Amino acid sequence: MRLLDIDTPETDRPRCENELTLGLEAKQRLRQLLDAGQVAYVVDGRYRTDRFHRTLAHVTVAGRDVGAVLLAEGLALVWSPGPKAKAARLAIWCQK
Repeated sequence: MRLLDIDTPETDRPRCENELTLGLEAKQRLRQLLDAGQVAYVVDGRYRTDRFHRTLAHVTVAGRDVGAVLLAEGLALVWSPGPKAKAARLAIWCQK
């Protein structure tokens, strides 16, 4: 499953050390959130799966939007399509 409308730093193929560090922090926080209560998800009618066949959904735990929490805590960015948006996210995560 992939959270809709957000992007987190890569951990499998990070483009810099800082991206890996931030990605691991985001992954740890996501686990904490998912362990905190009852998990529910809603699949958006626009996009059901991504190119890797992962289900795309909005996820809540005990009524809290998990993606919104990650955004508020600086562990994710709003996802926008296209190579320019991807380059902008990379610039934020890999800036020195």
